[in-house]
Amino acid sequence: MVFVSRPPRPTFTPAQVTGFFFQPCRDDFDEVIPEYFRCRCGTVRKQTRRNGFTNLMQHMRREHPNFEAEMLEATTAETGSLLSYVRRSSQNLYGWLVWVVMSNLPLAFCENRTTRRYTNLDPVCIETLRAVLEGVSLAVERSIAAEIRPQFGLILDGWIHLGEHYLAVFAPYEVNGQVMTPLLCMAPLLQEEDDDLSAVAHREFLANMLPRDFGKQLDQCVYIVGDNCRVNRRLATLKELEDHEADLSDVQSLMTKLRTLAQSAKLRLKTKLRPVIRQDTRWSSTFTMLHRYFELLEHLDAHDDDIADLLPAPASNRRLRALLKELKDVESVSKALQGEDADLLDVREWFDGLIAVKPDYANYLGPRADIVHRPDFESGCVRVLLGNTNRLTRAEKAVLRAFAANMTRDPSTDDDSQGSFVERLQKRRRLAQHQQQYQLLRSIPPPSNVV
Repeated sequence: MVFVSRPPRPTFTPAQVTGFFFQPCRDDFDEVIPEYFRCRCGTVRKQTRRNGFTNLMQHMRREHPNFEAEMLEATTAETGSLLSYVRRSSQNLYGWLVWVVMSNLPLAFCENRTTRRYTNLDPVCIETLRAVLEGVSLAVERSIAAEIRPQFGLILDGWIHLGEHYLAVFAPYEVNGQVMTPLLCMAPLLQEEDDDLSAVAHREFLANMLPRDFGKQLDQCVYIVGDNCRVNRRLATLKELEDHEADLSDVQSLMTKLRTLAQSAKLRLKTKLRPVIRQDTRWSSTFTMLHRYFELLEHLDAHDDDIADLLPAPASNRRLRALLKELKDVESVSKALQGEDADLLDVREWFDGLIAVKPDYANYLGPRADIVHRPDFESGCVRVLLGNTNRLTRAEKAVLRAFAANMTRDPSTDDDSQGSFVERLQKRRRLAQHQQQYQLLRSIPPPSNVV
């Protein structure tokens, strides 16, 4: 077997080399001449864009063989590279980290023989990569701990993967008016045989994780957002779908039939669209199924004996079209809820719009619905975000007390001995009209799906 040594990896890229040594040529009117470049030695070379930097690099290797040493002695601003300040080993580890993490690859990828053969990165082992990942995690935790505010919120999002229940914890807080939501941890809760997924277990997990990793106490958390907010929207939608269940069952049966091998092959000759069926765990699948049904309707053969009995009647299609039009509004609200900039005020306006179109939604989406745990808290947040702080009720002020900002008072305002009697009365009225400020309300996310 013949082994061929790998050529050394270039220190600088061709773009950095040519940018350091060459400048575009200019005419007598100081206009750039396309495709012509002048080297520092005075040589003019032509280089077309479609050929990259081949011609210019040939000149460098022939006339300036020591160009890398010269560039290493230059400053970063001149070369456009940080090689003079960053060690080669650190750059190599950073390249592996970006490759593995951003591509969601296993750690064993760095030891794959094919990977090592075709990469320009120096080989590393799994142990080294794991140690670097742990070090980066600790550095990120220290950075978050230094930035996180004394008061913050928590977002809990759990899911099951391969039979293991994981819990992701995010911490929303505000920095200079901007909402930050870093991921604090993502770990399984069931570590011991007697562990469970109760509320007490979640509280103990948070009480141990926050002081250990970020130097914060659970008492500093002013609110918690869970991952069950979709249930309320599903209940409201299911209430509307009860009158259309027979028609929806017909569409479901048709879609199931179209997913068979024979019908799928027939449909593939007419369109690239595939049938979609409803799922009990996702209410939006009803809208998706109806939307796809009317897209496929023009491609279905009414004379096909296999599906003729399953096709809904014209009267049923009229009812389903009306239902689809109503569900489009719900679907638009559902997608808007998953946006990054949505707050409780936006959600209240969207829900009120749905209630105006469909009054039955008030039983589940109204501000005082039975399923709302803290209606005074939600209405108080909406008033503050709307700018009506002076209209807060006594109950709303009580539940928002934890979000009240510490207001600094001017010591000169406490002295009522100065000025006339009328001036002192006017000063008291101005102080009484000063509104209490509340913080962190804009950072409260309506849903918990921030991933």
